[in-house]
Amino acid sequence: MSAQPQAAAASAKNSIVIRPVETATDRRAFVDLPYRAYRNDPAWRAPLRFEREAQIDVRRHPALGQMPHVLMLAVRDGDIVGRAAAFINPAHLARYEDQTGHFGFLDTLYPDPDITAELMRAAEAWLREKGMVRIAGPFNFSVNEECGLLVDGFDAPPVFMMLHGRPDYAPALENLGYAKAMDMHAYLMRFGDKYEYPPIVHKLLDGYARSDSMHLRCLDEKNYDAEIRLVLDIFDDAWSGNWGFVPFGAAEIAHMAKELKPLIRPDNLWIGMIDDEPAGFTLVLPDLNEAVAGLDGNLLPFGWAQLLYNLKIKGTKTGRMLLAGIRRKHHKSRRGLQTMVAICNKVFETQHARGMRNIEASWVLETNKDLVGLIQLFDSPRYKTYRIYEKPL
Repeated sequence: MSAQPQAAAASAKNSIVIRPVETATDRRAFVDLPYRAYRNDPAWRAPLRFEREAQIDVRRHPALGQMPHVLMLAVRDGDIVGRAAAFINPAHLARYEDQTGHFGFLDTLYPDPDITAELMRAAEAWLREKGMVRIAGPFNFSVNEECGLLVDGFDAPPVFMMLHGRPDYAPALENLGYAKAMDMHAYLMRFGDKYEYPPIVHKLLDGYARSDSMHLRCLDEKNYDAEIRLVLDIFDDAWSGNWGFVPFGAAEIAHMAKELKPLIRPDNLWIGMIDDEPAGFTLVLPDLNEAVAGLDGNLLPFGWAQLLYNLKIKGTKTGRMLLAGIRRKHHKSRRGLQTMVAICNKVFETQHARGMRNIEASWVLETNKDLVGLIQLFDSPRYKTYRIYEKPL
């Protein structure tokens, strides 16, 4: 259930008023702000507006209905010049018991640290009133969705479900006392017209092929919902020891399965079997942002045709390795490594055959050395950094 701040925050010095989103017009303005802010940025890729609208709608985002939250707009001289959200994630609090609230959706119409400051002060005040002692973010709305402030790699366009931004946000937050909690990286695999992999990958694949205890299979479309539940169960187990981990809830799993279904073909998702048990997986999706480039997020009147053509016929040149993992009992084992290399190779090979030439692996915790090592086996340079900030309240 949405909660609202008790009073609007204002700054006489800058004539900036922070007010909660309360009307349909406010919600449209909240969604529209990034399209206005980044329209002239050559690296900006406008996501689909109806998907952005669904993200902040409790009727279409089931997990959001369980999060006390407030969406805020910054207004200066009658013009909406910024937005942000503050919220409390019960799943995070149940796991960590740290009285940490979160912020997200931080965007300003133009570089101005005063707008950022007023939005963050309002978010802090709202969380403080709810009994939180720490604020962290950005998250939109959880660690399992879009998160992290872009601090490096501004010249490259964001891929599907990754955030964009400007260089002014980080110093504005740091001037308010925010400090780095964790960095997350994006790696880019460029395959060219011929799919090839390094000798070390070839060696690991040879070892995998000689074993009779490991094999691969792709998504079973006839049991789609069960397959998504399976791979997210593997993901939860694989990532459970990582910083900031929050398990997927049943509502989130059902929501994700529904949202991703139009993008998933059987060969987008490969599952590695060890001793006839599902052990690991890798999911690569086409870059939806590329498929809708130039539409400004709108599918009407003719955007549907472009989207369907680019996804179903032409294909996208770029994809994103959205999820991957192997069960903890296989961590740091040779069979675990061989299985993950085989899964990655298979999904890269099949997507390359469909026309993909670049695949982004994101996001990857800077502390996840095993995954970083796996990605680097494929000669993938780090090209973007996203940062989670924190501050005591």
